[in-house]
Amino acid sequence: MSRRDLRAPLSRREFLHLAMTTAAVAGAGAACDLGGLVLADWPFTLGVASGDPLADRVVLWTRLAPDPLAPDGAGGMPDQTVPVFWEVAHDEAFRQVVRSGAAIAHPSLAHSVHVDVNGLAPDRWYFYRFQAAGHVSPVGRARTFPRADAAPALARFATASCQHYASGYYTAHAAIAQEDLDFVAFLGDYIYESGANGPVRSHMSGRIESLAGYRHRYGLYKSDANLQAAHLLCPWIVTWDDHEVANNYAGDSFDVNATPPLLPFLELRAAAYQAWYEHQPVRLLPPKGSNLRIYRSLDYGDLARLMVLDSRQYRSDQECNDVLGPECPGFPDPDKTMLGAAQEAWLFDGLAASAARWNVLAQQVVFAPTPIGDLRNFDQWDGYPAARQRIHDFLQGAAIRNPVVLTGDIHAAGAGWLPTDMVQLTGPALATELVATGISSTFPAALAQLAKDIIEALPHVDFFDPFGRGYVRHEVSRDEWRADFRVVSTVTEPTATVATATSFVIEDGNPAPQPA
Repeated sequence: MSRRDLRAPLSRREFLHLAMTTAAVAGAGAACDLGGLVLADWPFTLGVASGDPLADRVVLWTRLAPDPLAPDGAGGMPDQTVPVFWEVAHDEAFRQVVRSGAAIAHPSLAHSVHVDVNGLAPDRWYFYRFQAAGHVSPVGRARTFPRADAAPALARFATASCQHYASGYYTAHAAIAQEDLDFVAFLGDYIYESGANGPVRSHMSGRIESLAGYRHRYGLYKSDANLQAAHLLCPWIVTWDDHEVANNYAGDSFDVNATPPLLPFLELRAAAYQAWYEHQPVRLLPPKGSNLRIYRSLDYGDLARLMVLDSRQYRSDQECNDVLGPECPGFPDPDKTMLGAAQEAWLFDGLAASAARWNVLAQQVVFAPTPIGDLRNFDQWDGYPAARQRIHDFLQGAAIRNPVVLTGDIHAAGAGWLPTDMVQLTGPALATELVATGISSTFPAALAQLAKDIIEALPHVDFFDPFGRGYVRHEVSRDEWRADFRVVSTVTEPTATVATATSFVIEDGNPAPQPA
C-alpha cells in the first residue's frame, strides 16, 4: 500500500475492516501463540493505541481487560502474568511484518503493556496488532516522525481535551477518526474523577477514591468506540491536567474548596498517576509512588518542536482561595511557580537549542491574560503572573522563532496572541495561543455569553467560543500555520455532523493570528 493510501482518512467501512478479527487473522494468531493462559472472553475491549513517535520508534499500547468495568479494577483478569505478542507491518494484512516480539502483561500494572518498537524507518506509516490469551486485537495505524535533520513540508494534527464522559457522547472523536492526521495532541482531562450522574451518560460510580476506582473509570472511558477509533487512526501525544487526579489540585495539595479524599492526598495522587500510566501510550517508566515525570519534547523534523508540559505536579498552591474572583491582599506572590524550577529550566534549554521553524508549548491552562472584568481565574496562568512573565521574557529575549501555545482546560475555543506588555495588554504580538474546546465537557451556561462578550473584547483575543464542542485541526507548513476550529452539531446524541466554525492562519515570522 502506498504512503498516500496510508495517509488517507479512514472510512467507516475501512475502520470496521481494520477492527475486525477475521478468521484468517485468528488463524495466524494461533500459529503465533506464545502459550499460557487462554481467556474465554475477548481481552482487547479497551482497544489499542500508539504514541510518542520519534524518527525510529513509536510506543504501542494495549490493556487486557475482558471485563473492563469489574469493580475491583482488575478488568476481569486473573492475578497472573500473561504473554502478549505484537507485530508491526507495512500492510494491513500483515504479509510484510517488519518488527515483532513479546511483552509481559503484569497484574501490578492492570495487565497493560507499553512496547517501544525501535528500528523503524523515519516518516512513514505502519500497521500494528497484539495477540494474547488466544485472541487478536484490532489493527491500529502508527507512524514515525521525520528525522530531526529532515525538512518536512507539512504536518497535520489535532489538539483536544476535556472529555467528560457523563456530559456527552464522543461525537468529536468520531470526527477526529475521519480526519487526515499525523498525530493527536491531547492536552488533559482524559478522564474526570467526579461522581456518577451527568446530563447524558453516567460515570457508574461515585468520586474516585482508590486505584481500583481510577482503573474502573479508565475502563469506562476507553470502552467508548469513538475514542478507540481516534486512537486507531494515528499516534497520540498525551499530557494530563487536573481531573486525572482531582479537580484543581496543585502539586501536593488537594483543592481547599472540595471535600477531602478518604486517602491522604499523595496516596490518591500515586494511584491516579499509576492508572494514567497504565492507560496511555507513553514512553515513560512506571511511576514510583506519587511522582511521575511526564514533561518531554518531540521533534517533527525541523518543522516543529513540541515541548509537552506538566502544569499540575510541580505548581504552587493557587492564591486567593482558588476561586473565580477578584485579587486578594498580597497577590501576586512572586515565588509562586506553575512548572517548578527543574521543568522551567528544561523548557528554556529546549527552546534555546531548537532549530525548528515552529516552537510549540503543548500545555493545559490558558496562558494569555483573560480577566473577566475584575475577576480572575487563579487556576490559570493568570494566577501565576510572575511564572508566566519569566516564560514571556525568555521567549522575547531569546528571540524564539514562531512560538505557539496550545491549550485546553476551559471547555471553550479561543485564538489570540501574547502582547509584549502583559500588564497593559499592549505592544506587538510575541506568540500565538490556540485553545481547544472540550470534546464533551461544557462551559457553564449561565456564564457563557457574558464570558464571550468580555473576553472577545480584550485587545489580544481574536476569537472565543464557549458554546461549541469539538477540537482544533492544525495544518503546519514551512510558511504558515492554519488552525481550523472544528465543532460538532451535538454531544447529546450518539451521532453528529462536524463543521469548521472559523479558521486562523499564523504566518512565519508574524505571531499574530489572522482570519483565514
